[in-house]
Amino acid sequence: MDLLQENFPQLFYLYSTYYTPYATYIHPLRRALLLTQSYFYRYAFPTLYPFYALTLRLLGSVFTEQPSLASLTLLAVLLLVSLKLVDVLRRAIISWIAFAIRMIMYASVVLVGVWVYQRGLEQSLEDLGWAIGLLAGLGEQGEKMGRARAARRAKEARSIPEGHYRGRTRGAGW
Repeated sequence: MDLLQENFPQLFYLYSTYYTPYATYIHPLRRALLLTQSYFYRYAFPTLYPFYALTLRLLGSVFTEQPSLASLTLLAVLLLVSLKLVDVLRRAIISWIAFAIRMIMYASVVLVGVWVYQRGLEQSLEDLGWAIGLLAGLGEQGEKMGRARAARRAKEARSIPEGHYRGRTRGAGW
């Protein structure tokens, strides 16, 4: 509670619209929002409300009565429209992901070009050889560790007497 009491004047100063140094930037945005809202309630709402009320009344009557062919058709149409919207959303997301991957690839090509330009071709090839050697060494080390683990497991499997099992049986799945 003391923390709130100590920091309340500073928080009030930051969130006050009158004393904030950002008021010159916030007030035009606030004014545009209020003007848009007043335009909507003055012009768009009276025009759109009858259609909204009619649609709501029709949908209410369709869904509260016994199911009929019309309500089932409406549900099927709504299902198809929602599936189309989901498909459009999926395509948009996939296109943005593909765009991001493409930009990353282009940026990496540019960065490699800048790196080669700064280091020189000869030094860049030496660095590339070092990196390939490092990766090859890591691969060899992983293969050695994998072979050792496989040999240890084979030895353990041979040392278990017939008819005795430790935990789950090997090769039997989960």
